[in-house]
Parts: sequence; structure tokens; C-alpha cells
Amino acid sequence: MSQFSNDDHKLVDFLKQHRPSVPAADPALEDRLFDAIVATAQPTSLADRRASRSRRSVAWLVPSAIAAGLVATVVGYRTLMPAQPSATELASLEAFVESNWQGTLNNTSDEAPFGDVATN
Repeated sequence: MSQFSNDDHKLVDFLKQHRPSVPAADPALEDRLFDAIVATAQPTSLADRRASRSRRSVAWLVPSAIAAGLVATVVGYRTLMPAQPSATELASLEAFVESNWQGTLNNTSDEAPFGDVATN
């Protein structure tokens, strides 16, 4: 260990000389502490018992609400999801899109594509 300097010895001596006295221990302190712990752990009045019972009964509501929300989400998603189209509906849609694209890609008229605008 390192040696203290002279200033440190003076400080140690000062603290030893002016330290406060330790209070006497209360022999009944431990019993009072245990009585206080028991009193706070068990509700004594009817209102306290009802309040603790209601807190316990509310505890199951949160997981139940989460589960109900998940079920509602899955059921709602399944209900609102559109049905798969049949093969004839798909063929009809494909023919419609193809005929519309054919009309836009192949300009059959002699007019300019943008009306009266002249091209160079």
C-alpha cells in the first residue's frame, strides 16, 4: 500500500477527532419492521381486499384483448380478401387487356398522335 502524505494524516486525524457518535440500536426495531411488512402485505380492510381482487381480475383482460384483436384481424383479412377469379374470367380479362394494348401500340389513323401539333 502507498504511504499517505502529511496532509492526509492531518485529515485522518481531524475525521477521527470529529466523527459523530453511533446511535444506540433499538431492540424492538426488527419486530416493528416485520409487523410493518406483514401489515402491507395483507390488505386489512374490505375495500383493500376488493381493490386487490379487482386488480387481479383485470390482469387477464390484457392478454384476452390481444388474442381477440389477433383473431379479429385474421378473420377480417380472410373476409375482405377478394376471391380468386375463375379460368374463364382470367381469359376474358387477358383478351380485354390485349385488345386495348393492341389499339394503343398500333396507331391506325393517319392523324398525328397529338391532334393538331405538326411534327418536323
